[in-house]
Amino acid sequence: MEKIEVLCPSCSPKTPVSHIILKGTKELLQCDGCGAVHKEKKPKKVLVRVILSKGEKSIHARAMLSGTIRKDDELIIDDESTGEASLVRVTSIEVGDKRTDSASAEDIKTIWARGIDEAVVKFAISHRETTESIAMRVSGEREFVIGDKVEVNNRKLKIIRIKIRDGGFKSRKGVAIAAKDIKRIYADSGIKEPKRISRAGGERVVIKKRESVWSLKSKRTG
Repeated sequence: MEKIEVLCPSCSPKTPVSHIILKGTKELLQCDGCGAVHKEKKPKKVLVRVILSKGEKSIHARAMLSGTIRKDDELIIDDESTGEASLVRVTSIEVGDKRTDSASAEDIKTIWARGIDEAVVKFAISHRETTESIAMRVSGEREFVIGDKVEVNNRKLKIIRIKIRDGGFKSRKGVAIAAKDIKRIYADSGIKEPKRISRAGGERVVIKKRESVWSLKSKRTG
Protein backbone atom coordinates (compact mmCIF):
# COMPACT_ATOMS: atom_id res chain seq x y z
CA MET A 1 0.00 0.00 0.00
CA GLU A 2 1.64 3.21 -1.19
CA LYS A 3 1.25 6.43 0.78
CA ILE A 4 2.05 10.06 0.09
CA GLU A 5 1.67 13.35 1.94
CA VAL A 6 -0.53 16.00 0.32
CA LEU A 7 -3.05 18.64 1.41
CA CYS A 8 -6.46 17.36 2.45
CA PRO A 9 -9.30 19.72 1.42
CA SER A 10 -11.48 18.35 4.23
CA CYS A 11 -9.27 18.37 7.32
CA SER A 12 -5.86 19.86 6.46
CA PRO A 13 -5.97 22.45 3.63
CA LYS A 14 -2.63 24.08 4.63
CA THR A 15 -0.42 21.27 5.93
CA PRO A 16 0.32 18.05 3.99
CA VAL A 17 -0.93 14.89 5.73
CA SER A 18 -0.67 11.19 4.96
CA HIS A 19 -2.90 9.73 2.22
CA ILE A 20 -3.36 6.24 0.78
CA ILE A 21 -3.12 5.98 -3.02
CA LEU A 22 -6.22 4.07 -4.11
CA LYS A 23 -5.71 3.71 -7.86
CA GLY A 24 -4.47 5.02 -11.22
CA THR A 25 -2.06 7.66 -12.42
CA LYS A 26 -4.61 10.44 -11.97
CA GLU A 27 -4.55 9.62 -8.33
CA LEU A 28 -7.53 8.87 -6.15
CA LEU A 29 -6.42 9.42 -2.57
CA GLN A 30 -7.89 8.68 0.85
CA CYS A 31 -6.86 10.79 3.83
CA ASP A 32 -5.47 8.75 6.73
CA GLY A 33 -6.80 11.31 9.18
CA CYS A 34 -10.42 11.92 8.23
CA GLY A 35 -11.04 9.24 5.59
CA ALA A 36 -12.09 11.73 2.92
CA VAL A 37 -11.45 10.65 -0.70
CA HIS A 38 -10.31 13.15 -3.33
CA LYS A 39 -8.31 13.33 -6.55
CA GLU A 40 -4.78 14.62 -6.58
CA LYS A 41 -1.84 14.18 -8.92
CA LYS A 42 0.90 12.06 -7.49
CA PRO A 43 3.89 14.30 -6.63
CA LYS A 44 6.66 14.04 -9.19
CA LYS A 45 9.81 12.24 -8.06
CA VAL A 46 13.02 14.26 -8.26
CA LEU A 47 16.67 13.35 -7.79
CA VAL A 48 17.91 14.61 -4.40
CA ARG A 49 21.45 14.60 -3.03
CA VAL A 50 21.81 12.68 0.24
CA ILE A 51 24.83 12.76 2.57
CA LEU A 52 24.57 9.61 4.61
CA SER A 53 26.49 9.00 7.83
CA LYS A 54 27.31 5.34 8.51
CA GLY A 55 29.49 4.92 11.56
CA GLU A 56 32.68 6.87 10.91
CA LYS A 57 32.02 7.17 7.16
CA SER A 58 30.06 9.76 5.16
CA ILE A 59 28.57 8.49 1.91
CA HIS A 60 27.36 10.76 -0.89
CA ALA A 61 24.28 9.33 -2.57
CA ARG A 62 21.49 10.46 -4.91
CA ALA A 63 17.92 9.25 -4.45
CA MET A 64 14.55 9.70 -6.19
CA LEU A 65 12.11 11.26 -3.68
CA SER A 66 8.75 13.01 -3.76
CA GLY A 67 6.38 14.86 -1.45
CA THR A 68 7.25 16.50 1.85
CA ILE A 69 10.40 15.34 3.67
CA ARG A 70 10.72 16.04 7.40
CA LYS A 71 13.48 15.85 9.97
CA ASP A 72 13.38 12.46 11.78
CA ASP A 73 11.56 10.81 8.85
CA GLU A 74 12.73 7.26 8.17
CA LEU A 75 13.36 6.65 4.47
CA ILE A 76 14.61 3.89 2.25
CA ILE A 77 17.33 5.49 0.16
CA ASP A 78 18.09 3.69 -3.11
CA ASP A 79 21.42 5.09 -4.21
CA GLU A 80 21.01 5.73 -7.94
CA SER A 81 24.77 5.47 -8.53
CA THR A 82 25.48 2.19 -6.69
CA GLY A 83 22.05 0.56 -6.50
CA GLU A 84 22.53 0.01 -2.75
CA ALA A 85 19.46 0.50 -0.53
CA SER A 86 19.75 1.83 3.03
CA LEU A 87 17.29 2.59 5.81
CA VAL A 88 18.07 6.09 7.06
CA ARG A 89 16.75 8.74 9.44
CA VAL A 90 16.73 12.34 8.25
CA THR A 91 18.79 14.54 10.58
CA SER A 92 18.78 17.81 8.63
CA ILE A 93 17.39 19.32 5.42
CA GLU A 94 19.15 22.00 3.38
CA VAL A 95 17.10 24.33 1.18
CA GLY A 96 19.18 26.99 -0.57
CA ASP A 97 21.68 28.18 2.04
CA LYS A 98 19.47 27.43 5.04
CA ARG A 99 18.60 24.42 7.16
CA THR A 100 14.96 23.59 7.80
CA ASP A 101 12.93 20.87 9.53
CA SER A 102 10.75 20.08 6.48
CA ALA A 103 10.54 20.87 2.77
CA SER A 104 9.14 19.60 -0.51
CA ALA A 105 11.52 17.23 -2.29
CA GLU A 106 11.55 19.58 -5.29
CA ASP A 107 13.00 22.39 -3.13
CA ILE A 108 15.64 20.38 -1.29
CA LYS A 109 19.30 20.95 -2.06
CA THR A 110 20.69 18.28 0.31
CA ILE A 111 19.35 15.80 2.84
CA TRP A 112 21.62 14.86 5.73
CA ALA A 113 20.81 11.45 7.15
CA ARG A 114 22.07 8.72 9.46
CA GLY A 115 22.00 5.04 8.54
CA ILE A 116 19.82 3.06 10.96
CA ASP A 117 19.64 -0.37 9.31
CA GLU A 118 22.69 -1.15 11.47
CA ALA A 119 23.90 0.61 14.60
CA VAL A 120 27.12 0.62 16.61
CA VAL A 121 26.02 0.61 20.26
CA LYS A 122 28.61 1.94 22.72
CA PHE A 123 28.77 0.70 26.32
CA ALA A 124 30.32 2.57 29.26
CA ILE A 125 31.33 0.26 32.13
CA SER A 126 32.30 1.88 35.42
CA HIS A 127 35.24 0.45 37.42
CA ARG A 128 35.34 2.72 40.48
CA GLU A 129 38.13 5.08 39.37
CA THR A 130 37.97 4.41 35.61
CA THR A 131 35.40 3.88 32.87
CA GLU A 132 35.84 1.24 30.18
CA SER A 133 34.30 1.69 26.71
CA ILE A 134 33.35 -1.18 24.40
CA ALA A 135 31.01 -1.40 21.40
CA MET A 136 28.95 -3.89 19.42
CA ARG A 137 27.34 -3.73 15.97
CA VAL A 138 23.68 -4.80 15.81
CA SER A 139 20.54 -4.32 13.76
CA GLY A 140 19.10 -0.83 14.20
CA GLU A 141 15.80 -2.36 15.29
CA ARG A 142 17.28 -4.46 18.12
CA GLU A 143 15.95 -3.36 21.49
CA PHE A 144 17.90 -3.04 24.74
CA VAL A 145 15.95 -3.20 28.00
CA ILE A 146 17.03 -1.38 31.16
CA GLY A 147 17.65 -3.91 33.93
CA ASP A 148 18.33 -6.79 31.53
CA LYS A 149 21.66 -8.53 31.07
CA VAL A 150 23.29 -8.56 27.65
CA GLU A 151 26.35 -10.39 26.34
CA VAL A 152 28.99 -8.18 24.71
CA ASN A 153 32.30 -9.64 23.53
CA ASN A 154 31.71 -12.74 25.68
CA ARG A 155 31.02 -10.62 28.76
CA LYS A 156 27.69 -10.37 30.57
CA LEU A 157 26.69 -6.80 31.40
CA LYS A 158 23.66 -5.45 33.23
CA ILE A 159 22.08 -2.37 31.64
CA ILE A 160 21.73 0.41 34.22
CA ARG A 161 20.66 3.38 32.09
CA ILE A 162 20.59 4.51 28.46
CA LYS A 163 21.37 7.88 26.89
CA ILE A 164 19.05 8.65 23.97
CA ARG A 165 20.25 10.32 20.77
CA ASP A 166 19.26 14.00 20.81
CA GLY A 167 17.66 13.46 24.22
CA GLY A 168 18.14 12.69 27.89
CA PHE A 169 18.62 9.54 29.93
CA LYS A 170 16.30 6.60 30.58
CA SER A 171 16.84 4.61 33.78
CA ARG A 172 13.47 3.04 34.65
CA LYS A 173 13.68 -0.74 34.75
CA GLY A 174 11.85 -2.44 31.89
CA VAL A 175 12.08 0.47 29.41
CA ALA A 176 13.12 -0.79 25.94
CA ILE A 177 15.07 1.38 23.47
CA ALA A 178 15.90 0.49 19.85
CA ALA A 179 19.61 0.49 18.99
CA LYS A 180 19.07 3.14 16.28
CA ASP A 181 17.95 5.59 19.01
CA ILE A 182 20.76 4.90 21.50
CA LYS A 183 23.73 7.21 22.08
CA ARG A 184 25.32 5.18 24.88
CA ILE A 185 24.47 2.38 27.32
CA TYR A 186 25.76 2.55 30.89
CA ALA A 187 26.31 -0.93 32.29
CA ASP A 188 27.54 -2.87 35.31
CA SER A 189 29.95 -5.77 34.82
CA GLY A 190 28.94 -7.41 38.09
CA ILE A 191 32.61 -7.71 39.11
CA LYS A 192 33.21 -6.37 42.60
CA GLU A 193 36.62 -4.75 43.01
CA PRO A 194 38.52 -4.62 46.32
CA LYS A 195 37.46 -1.62 48.37
CA ARG A 196 40.31 0.83 48.97
CA ILE A 197 40.31 3.02 52.07
CA SER A 198 42.77 5.91 52.08
CA ARG A 199 44.64 6.75 55.30
CA ALA A 200 46.81 9.64 56.34
CA GLY A 201 50.52 8.97 56.10
CA GLY A 202 50.46 7.51 52.62
CA GLU A 203 48.98 4.12 53.52
CA ARG A 204 45.90 2.53 52.02
CA VAL A 205 44.13 -0.57 53.19
CA VAL A 206 42.89 -3.07 50.61
CA ILE A 207 40.07 -5.31 51.78
CA LYS A 208 40.20 -8.65 49.99
CA LYS A 209 38.28 -11.88 50.37
CA ARG A 210 40.43 -14.99 50.31
CA GLU A 211 38.49 -18.22 50.39
CA SER A 212 36.13 -17.66 53.35
CA VAL A 213 38.37 -15.45 55.48
CA TRP A 214 38.58 -11.66 55.23
CA SER A 215 42.06 -10.24 55.65
CA LEU A 216 43.51 -6.78 55.73
CA LYS A 217 46.57 -6.04 53.73
CA SER A 218 48.34 -2.72 54.12
CA LYS A 219 50.10 -1.22 51.18
CA ARG A 220 52.45 1.69 51.41
CA THR A 221 52.53 3.99 48.38
CA GLY A 222 55.91 5.41 47.53
